[in-house]
Amino acid sequence: MSIAEIFEFLRMVDTELYSYIKKFGIAIYFLLFAVVFTKTAFVVLTFLPGDSLVFASGTLAALDKLDIVTLFILYFIATTLADSNNYLIGKLLGNIPEEKSILFRFIPSDILTRAKTFIQDYDRVALTFSRFVPLMRTMTPFISGFTQYPYKKFVRYNMFGALLWTCVWLFSGYALGNIPWVADNLMFTLLLISAVVLLPTIYAYVKQMVKNQKEPDESAS
Repeated sequence: MSIAEIFEFLRMVDTELYSYIKKFGIAIYFLLFAVVFTKTAFVVLTFLPGDSLVFASGTLAALDKLDIVTLFILYFIATTLADSNNYLIGKLLGNIPEEKSILFRFIPSDILTRAKTFIQDYDRVALTFSRFVPLMRTMTPFISGFTQYPYKKFVRYNMFGALLWTCVWLFSGYALGNIPWVADNLMFTLLLISAVVLLPTIYAYVKQMVKNQKEPDESAS
């Protein structure tokens, strides 16, 4: 099997999950762990399935095709370790002098400075809820490491975010996935659940933004 065929195989695991279960048996759990881990452990593999895969596996768990407890533990560990790995990659690249870093050839330093400011201002919100936003789920841990965000704080918010993400998608699939309308409108369902989860994030973001605007005004007066 070529590398291209392997990536295509992994990319389609969410839509072909039932057939993969019959094909691989108990080894399907190792495959699910590998896909969820790889998706966010490396910045460039965002095309792999994430939300839809966890949702689909929750659906099959409701049909007793998979074990819900095993899936919960597996996904929580996989996404926690993946973001820590992504953080480490960012930190290693961040320690390279600017003049020798390939990253600075593609990303201007002012953009990285703004990203660092964003992580500092919205740390709890960004690190907890970014995994619900495509692209941000891989860029946030990377930027956190690259800008030397304290790892102890990162781990705390990262673990809470991993727990929330796993619970939302796994148990939503377990509860809703076998409803015919949901199955026929899967993409809309995933977007709707994401929007509902992100409402507290939007509120916290606006609240923090207002607070940041008030602080300069108070200091000036």
